[in-house]
Amino acid sequence: MPPRAWLRRAAPLVLLLAAWLWPWLARAAAGPIVRVEVGARQPVLVGQQVGIDVTILAPNYFLSAPEFPPLGVPGAVVTLPDARAVNSTETIDGVAYAGIRKTYAFTAEQDGEFRLPAATIQVTYAGDDGAPRAGSVTLPATTIRAGTGGTGTAAAGAATGRRMLPVARLSVTQTLDHDPDHGVVRLHAGDALVRTVTTFAPQTQAMMIVPPHADPPRGVRMFRADARLSDQARDAPGPGGTRVDALTYVFERPGTYTLPAVTVDWVDPATGRPASSAAPAVKVEVAAARNAGALAPGGPSAGALPGAGGLPWRTLLWGAGALLGAAALALLWRRLRPRLARLRQRRAEHRRARADGAEARLASTLRACRANDAAAASQALGGWTRAAHGTTPAAWAEALGDAALVAAVTGLQRHLYGSAPIPSAWYGNALAQALGRHATAAPPRRRHAGPALPPLNP
Repeated sequence: MPPRAWLRRAAPLVLLLAAWLWPWLARAAAGPIVRVEVGARQPVLVGQQVGIDVTILAPNYFLSAPEFPPLGVPGAVVTLPDARAVNSTETIDGVAYAGIRKTYAFTAEQDGEFRLPAATIQVTYAGDDGAPRAGSVTLPATTIRAGTGGTGTAAAGAATGRRMLPVARLSVTQTLDHDPDHGVVRLHAGDALVRTVTTFAPQTQAMMIVPPHADPPRGVRMFRADARLSDQARDAPGPGGTRVDALTYVFERPGTYTLPAVTVDWVDPATGRPASSAAPAVKVEVAAARNAGALAPGGPSAGALPGAGGLPWRTLLWGAGALLGAAALALLWRRLRPRLARLRQRRAEHRRARADGAEARLASTLRACRANDAAAASQALGGWTRAAHGTTPAAWAEALGDAALVAAVTGLQRHLYGSAPIPSAWYGNALAQALGRHATAAPPRRRHAGPALPPLNP
């Protein structure tokens, strides 16, 4: 038979064999995949917070949640908000993949191009035989361009040393600790008024909100407390950051005062132009002090200094004492502040260490099992096995050789990341019982009791 005729007859068989083997070859060659998507049209504005979605795909299903690393980009602020990862499933070239997505928050502090670092993320997933497989993915080259939108306001503020303005439409509200009477707050000399100003920035972290402008009127002392910052606040109208400033005004003399409106600056994300939001001004009427002493009839008070226009000498003494006391307290606070800061830092580290300890993670796993929360149970179980045994849940279960424990761990992972349709509910009783057999804490040691005292007068 001529060679060409043999090739013509064998070609259909080769194509049929390749089509039959292609799914198996694709599955055998499948590995973890990573995707990076920038959630905004470029160039973004300086000061605008945009989301960067990082999605990791693994064949079959994950055996442990991957750890997303911090990303450092010069000239920009990149954070990873403490939000639950988003799970997904999809099919690529006939291979079922499980996906986990986390979103980074990116904010450019100056115009230019920014490149994300090529970070490597370790992945542990199940093979076709259910055995653990280790892999890794590297973030692809991703460039983000940032500009000033034609105004240069945010960049100019950063260049002159001022704080960068957030690119978000801010809303400002205020509350007073004294209820107004027909639009006027009525006080007495010596009273204080607390003005709480709340600023909300949609789709922006609280640390990007600049402090509000609040100047006291003449003759009124104002004290500003440390601001309270929170992200994803429960009472907020949507996702974003909230800044709460408490302003205390002290009125020492009777009169009528107007507290100016409190304004917060921002940049309009639609036009790129500077704008501001404000809480309205407050009118205050201050009457004489409640405990003001009665003046002597026909002349100045008995405790007045000569030539001082009737100013009591006791007031001067109290003022001098208050100034000396304030100076002493300021000096003492200046010396004790670093020690208090170090003490608070050690206490915070101790609380974090206790919260991240193996016992706390095990307790979180059991609580999630009792609540039948599959996602929380998987995350807590992975953290506990890493902290207590330095391995993944599947590898730990295989090493123990407990068939019930292996089945419970595999069932949890298949429920979350399997390619089959997700069942309507997951019950954690089996996993909790299996953990109870291998993860019970050791009983506390008892001190050896010494011999009892001999009886008196034997």
